[in-house]
Amino acid sequence: IMSGDGASSASSSSSRSIGFTRFYHEHFLAEHSHPVNVALHVFGTVLSGAVLLMALLYGPLWMALLYPLLHVGPGLLGHYLFEPNALVGSVRVTREDFPLRWFLAGNHVMLWRLVTKGRR
Repeated sequence: IMSGDGASSASSSSSRSIGFTRFYHEHFLAEHSHPVNVALHVFGTVLSGAVLLMALLYGPLWMALLYPLLHVGPGLLGHYLFEPNALVGSVRVTREDFPLRWFLAGNHVMLWRLVTKGRR
């Protein structure tokens, strides 16, 4: 059974029990250690944010629809080419162990930590 956030009911209960911070440190970072993969995730996060901002400020608004593809695409390429995971393979959008929004948020946290050199 799927919940609204893309996680199965069993995994959504386990993901709620660990919380995002623990997920980020124990799961997300463990799957994002290859420097080229991290660079592709950062590139996708920055590019998608820039395109979304430009679309909202200057138009055309249909360009905002590119946000999900630009945000996730480079990261998926990084996992496919540089850092596959034996448990889930390279196609991570089909994951059900944690909410999809946590992976998207993880990209932003990873970018923030790289920009601020890990400072809070």
